Amino acid sequence: MRFAQVALPIPKRPLLTYAIPDSMPVTAGSLVLVPLGRSRQTGIVWEITQEAVWKEGKILEIAATLGTQPLLGTDLLHLLNWLSRYYLCSVGSVAAAALPSEITFQRKRRAIWQPETDPQTIPPALIPLVTRIQNRKEGLSEETLITHFGKKRLIEHLHTLEKLGAIRLETTWTTRIPEESNSTELPQPPITPPTLTDEQSQCVAQLCQALNGHTFKPFLLEGITGSGKTEVYLRAIEHCLTSGRQALVLVPEIALTSQMITRLHARFPSTLAVLHSGLTRAQRPKEWWRIHKGNAQVAVGARSALFAPFANLGLVIVDEEHDPSYKQEGNVPYQARDMAAVRAQKCAAVLILGSATPSMESLANVQRGRYGHLRLTQRAGGGLPPTVEAVQLGDPELRRLMGKDGLISPRLRQAMTETLEAGRQVLLFLNRRGFAPSLLCYRCGQAIQCPHCSVTLTLHKNRSRLLCHYCDFNREPLDICPSCGQLSLYHFGPGTQRLEEETRTLFPQATIARLDRDAVASDSHTLEETLEAFHARRIDILVGTQMTAKGHHFPGLSLVGVVQAETTLCQPDFRASERTFQILTQVAGRAGREDHAGRAIIQTLDPNHYAIAAALGNDQNFIQKEMDFRRQAGYPPFRRLAMMRFNASMKPEGDLFCQMFKAALPPNADVEFLGPAPAPLFKLRNRYRWQMLIKERQDGRLHRALPGVMTLAEKMAGTRIRLEIDVDPQLFL
Repeated sequence: MRFAQVALPIPKRPLLTYAIPDSMPVTAGSLVLVPLGRSRQTGIVWEITQEAVWKEGKILEIAATLGTQPLLGTDLLHLLNWLSRYYLCSVGSVAAAALPSEITFQRKRRAIWQPETDPQTIPPALIPLVTRIQNRKEGLSEETLITHFGKKRLIEHLHTLEKLGAIRLETTWTTRIPEESNSTELPQPPITPPTLTDEQSQCVAQLCQALNGHTFKPFLLEGITGSGKTEVYLRAIEHCLTSGRQALVLVPEIALTSQMITRLHARFPSTLAVLHSGLTRAQRPKEWWRIHKGNAQVAVGARSALFAPFANLGLVIVDEEHDPSYKQEGNVPYQARDMAAVRAQKCAAVLILGSATPSMESLANVQRGRYGHLRLTQRAGGGLPPTVEAVQLGDPELRRLMGKDGLISPRLRQAMTETLEAGRQVLLFLNRRGFAPSLLCYRCGQAIQCPHCSVTLTLHKNRSRLLCHYCDFNREPLDICPSCGQLSLYHFGPGTQRLEEETRTLFPQATIARLDRDAVASDSHTLEETLEAFHARRIDILVGTQMTAKGHHFPGLSLVGVVQAETTLCQPDFRASERTFQILTQVAGRAGREDHAGRAIIQTLDPNHYAIAAALGNDQNFIQKEMDFRRQAGYPPFRRLAMMRFNASMKPEGDLFCQMFKAALPPNADVEFLGPAPAPLFKLRNRYRWQMLIKERQDGRLHRALPGVMTLAEKMAGTRIRLEIDVDPQLFL
């Protein structure tokens, strides 16, 4: 007899052993239905063995399987195994992340009348139910009965009839595979691709040569904003498809998906699948099955599209590879960019990492000879990069002219006026949502805090509420300081709502829109509608956060104004300078396309900081300075990190655990322990948080130490302390 190690898509669930019936076609990667306690669960066969791994007690059999072909191919199983080992997470969590929740075995029950039943034994209250079942020789499904009698108490009544022997409940388990619908789309006219620049042609030639080799070959495609990286992707995909292989395109956020979908659909209309969290419960499995059955050859989506079930993957593209959104937080904190490299290597596929501002990790891989380096230094269509200039907000005379609460400097205001008069568009960027980050008392200095988190409440003026952006607590705004009882609260710090209000006051005739997470939270269509309206020039001025800063192409945009450059710089994160440079460069690059000159004005308190100076074009050594800092401090890309986080409902319990855990840690030659210490965001949703940074002393030593550290922590934590491990962390709050 053969045995299967089955992964159930339940967080923290280990592999379970089940016997495989002799007549059942089960292989690694098969979708199976297995008994678990009193229920049945859908799982993935991880491994087939000739002997049972579990040696104690009775081993149950697999109840059902889906078809004769595995649901997940060998490359996907390899990726999931690799991900589980590297990020020290359970296979149950990995299975839950990889498989859409809608793809599962569903129970179907049918009530069938037993003719030999004595009608006198039926309770009068159940006669209408019995009559309806009697009228159908093949019985009635539970779903049909619910539509006639309602769900309340129906199950109880069916079980009563079953005990009386009046009916037989027949149970089957099925998995619904969506049918391919006939396309109603009209035939699209052939697309005439744009003429490639010399640089684009050279990049495409190298990528096509690599695709012809059918071996793993990674490239960093570094191209300035507007240089035509997407067209290089499209040509590489075309070449990949002509060789009979498939292509996967990852984008960091849904905000960028619609734009990429439009470009891909124009070139590959009948073979494109879309995978992201914005799809409905009906759309997600349909797109997944299209890929699995080979009816889609190209897939595009956010990080979860990494698990698209392609059988013959030849090309993996990670657009905006530097973006921190590629890091998944939660039960499986994986970095999709890095896992894309693992999958491409297993599939012998070509990997393209594209960005105008590459991550330090990818640049280090280029320097070490691991990645090929492709460059696009000129804008496609002959356009020029925008001119970038600084406004020093610390100048006393400027502050006097702007006023205490002013956000738009005279120079930026004048540039906006000139741009609008020329019939062009303006983007104002401020990476902080709300009207004001806090209400602050000018007498005692206290800010209004969230009662559940150690953060200040943000004022949202249009909703007349103080909101916590972490736990969603909200309350009415205050006039009197709760600390000192004085009428002394004032709005401290700018937000996008306040910037929008000031912009409307200064430019009452302009069409103005705001795009941030608050604006799109109530309506999922707001994001796409606003971006489309700005692209179509129905909006004159767009006020937005970082979701407006990357990857978008706005033909009418000539001026970008960065209201406050330091919003990402003053964070407890060693990547703060890198992210500041990236986001300033990205948002400035939205200005000016084709034959229109672009201009970016960056308002800053410190134009001489090396990250801001680099974005202004005044410091050409940013990458070298940042690399030197990382090397000396022992940070990535030179040493790997892991963050162990602890939280407790009672602060004394957490303090005691951290003290005991630190004392119990033995000396370790492979890693260095920093902490445990209170997290910068110490209280979150009524739980107190601590974290410990684990730094490897030499490259490649981190995973030699982590399993033992995790075992010790789990043993000491018990049930009252929650802990998690985050390998290669992106967030340090």
